[in-house]
Amino acid sequence: MTITTYDSHKSPNVFRSQYRITIVGAGLVGLVLAIVLQRAGYSVVVLERDHELKDIGAGIILPANACRALDQAGVLNKVRSRAVAPRDWVSHSYRDGHVLGQMNLDPYILERYRVPFLVIHRPDLRRILFDEAQACGARILLDTNVDLRITDFAKGFLYGATVAEGHTKDRKQRFAADLAIAADGQQSNARAYLTASPTRPTPTGKMVNRILIDIDRMRDLGLDDLIDPPCIHVWLGPGSLAVGYLLKNVFNFVLTCSSEKEESVFTGPRPVDKKDLEVVFQDWDPRIRSLVRNGHGFLKWLLFHSETEPGSWVRTSGDEKLTLALTGDAAHAIGPYIGSGAAMGFESAIVLGTLLAQCAEVSEVPRVLQVYECHRRLRTDHVRRITQKMEEVWMLPDGPLQLQRDRTFIEQRPPGISYPNALQDPIFQRWLYSYNGRREAETAWQEYSEGDQSLGVDTKNDSKL
Repeated sequence: MTITTYDSHKSPNVFRSQYRITIVGAGLVGLVLAIVLQRAGYSVVVLERDHELKDIGAGIILPANACRALDQAGVLNKVRSRAVAPRDWVSHSYRDGHVLGQMNLDPYILERYRVPFLVIHRPDLRRILFDEAQACGARILLDTNVDLRITDFAKGFLYGATVAEGHTKDRKQRFAADLAIAADGQQSNARAYLTASPTRPTPTGKMVNRILIDIDRMRDLGLDDLIDPPCIHVWLGPGSLAVGYLLKNVFNFVLTCSSEKEESVFTGPRPVDKKDLEVVFQDWDPRIRSLVRNGHGFLKWLLFHSETEPGSWVRTSGDEKLTLALTGDAAHAIGPYIGSGAAMGFESAIVLGTLLAQCAEVSEVPRVLQVYECHRRLRTDHVRRITQKMEEVWMLPDGPLQLQRDRTFIEQRPPGISYPNALQDPIFQRWLYSYNGRREAETAWQEYSEGDQSLGVDTKNDSKL
């Protein structure tokens, strides 16, 4: 076995070129992190279970903070070439579709935060990030399933196996690493190492259904108002939610509803019977019923939540060769309701990559990871709480509370802290969308290096929320 040693007298660049980082998961967050780390001078290997980049998935919302992170990763211009900039975020009543509230996105977000608010097809975004990571020099190995439960922390080895047609082959591969970063989603088994009583994520009772409608068909149906101008349309209904927006070549329509009729728990997409959706949404805005009847590409996913969160996002020990860290949904999965799940993952990738770029020797890595976790936990926990609150408010059952919510949408001007769309609360919006991961990481590391025992956590902004 070859043991890598680090000479503290060598330059930081030499250290980073010798320090081996393996990212488990070539999803969106893992690829952004690979780009940032490669550009910082690290040697990065990305291990991905899928044997190819799958051309499935719904659209994805990229708010200002997500776009700023993508800009700092050097890919925003490429993303913009495949994305759409919606003009407004429009909240509708589920009954007849009348407008409850409206928030301008373009040009307001660009003018206010200096980055756009975009929507894009998830496979397009993943392909852009995959190509960029490879162009930066990251080594990406597809068809490699890493089982972190048999990791050799003492000697610094990860073990993976080739996956073929749903079955794992017996032949194991061994990967030497100094730092493993789990970016393999909410179902990551790395969480088991960092949770006192580990449990698998459990269904929330909600299910997401994705439907696509061709643009020409939208026009034939007289639904031009949903695509011209392009906007994010959100219908608020009892226990359910509908979201639709225009992508480059198709209208992306997502229906969130109860999953209580599902006979089994499943991960990943499955086909949908449109008749089931027609029944669930039969009393909604006629436009929604028309979209369901005339759509294609029906897929569904269960939503999950974790009953126990990791006690730490980091495992490090002076007696072990391998250090483990979590990022993205593996660390801080957030529901889809305010479009911040991916944004939080991109922010964490920028913060973690920027902090690791400060390392000049191996002894600094554990401290960097401490700063990363302490800085990110506070923010992601708050965004998770706001997301859960919006899920509750937007899916209120018929009754007096729903009527009061709708009156508040219309009557409260300007929107404030109690407004039914938190994204229109100016204080929360500024806190959420103005975040600069690179600057925050550099400031946090400087404060920690100067002896600030808060580990670089900025509590000033959070005290206002």
